[in-house]
Amino acid sequence: MAQRKSGSRPASSTSKPKAGPGCLLWLVLLLVTLLLFVVNWERIQQTLAATRFVEAVDSRGSSEPAGGESTPAPATTIQPVSPQATPAQPQTQPSQPQATQPQATQPQATQPVPGGSAPAAATVELVSKTRVATLYFVRVDGDGAITRQEVKRTVDASDSPMTDALNALLLGPSTDELGRNLISLIPAGTKLLSAQVRGSTAYLNFNEAFMINRYGIEGYAGQLKQIVYTATGYATVKDVQFLIEGEKREYLGGEGVYIGKPLSRASF
Repeated sequence: MAQRKSGSRPASSTSKPKAGPGCLLWLVLLLVTLLLFVVNWERIQQTLAATRFVEAVDSRGSSEPAGGESTPAPATTIQPVSPQATPAQPQTQPSQPQATQPQATQPQATQPVPGGSAPAAATVELVSKTRVATLYFVRVDGDGAITRQEVKRTVDASDSPMTDALNALLLGPSTDELGRNLISLIPAGTKLLSAQVRGSTAYLNFNEAFMINRYGIEGYAGQLKQIVYTATGYATVKDVQFLIEGEKREYLGGEGVYIGKPLSRASF
């Protein structure tokens, strides 16, 4: 048998593997990463807070049950439908009620009761209030002579018969009266502003148009006669005091017809 060499290791012994350069490289990278993580720790915390990464992880972890098992959805109970049940109708939103405007109702006429008499108020409304008034116009003859002419006319009635007659006189002759050659010498545009009887004198207030007559002295005398004779046709009036715009004037027009005192039929 061959003799063993002195100083040699037995064949059964194993040698330890030596650390290679790859392990050292990974160790260096790990140390560098750890160093960068420590240096940038504050910036990493700010980034996590800004992105709410931690809250999202916590909420996700709390919503999941322990053991990673998901919570099963509640089972839907299906009610059996009887054969006679009608299918469900789709629900509709109730419409809001529209505001309605109150309708104005006209008063109805009172109907007479069968066998009874009609109300007295309805009878009064159906009958128009009129009266016959005596008006005075003038007629101009072919030779220029002016004569007074009395006319009967139906006029609207109010509580003042004299005022009704004077207002009708100011309207002038009607078509039929014009056909009979009747005219009025009262100036056009004349208006009766007010009328009041004190004692036996009628205070008649006319507008400024009453002061102007194109027919001269005969025209002024004729218009005064028409007013005085129409007003004194009522038993309570004996004479007329003429007022112009609420004031007493001494003379009428530029011709100087005196109207400073009450005038009666005897004044002409």
